[in-house]
Amino acid sequence: MDSDSRKGDDFFLSKLRNVYLYLVSFVALMMILIGLIFTVQNITDVLFPTNYYYENVSPDKTSSMTEEELRRYEEEKRINEQNQKMNYQNQLTDSKKSVAKSVAVVIVALPTFAYHWRKIEKEKKEQA
Repeated sequence: MDSDSRKGDDFFLSKLRNVYLYLVSFVALMMILIGLIFTVQNITDVLFPTNYYYENVSPDKTSSMTEEELRRYEEEKRINEQNQKMNYQNQLTDSKKSVAKSVAVVIVALPTFAYHWRKIEKEKKEQA
């Protein structure tokens, strides 16, 4: 009876191990796919950034401005252009960071998947 109990425990542990290996492999595979999708999206953001700019005053209103208002408008316009350039650089930096993060997910998940999948394949060969 003791050996039957041991065989039952070994069978249960073997099945539990298989579930674990398949579950980890599945999660790692999903991480790889999601990481690749985000990598492509983030590379696209780096190559083709979206740049939104809205001017506060329409150009036709500048003809009716006084010299002082026009000077303030030009100063605000210069400041807005500087802010726009700074925002563009920040967006580009953020996009590059996002590429690095999504590539890191793939780099971490790929060996995890490969290791566990090899274990599954090895155990299948041993059982056959």
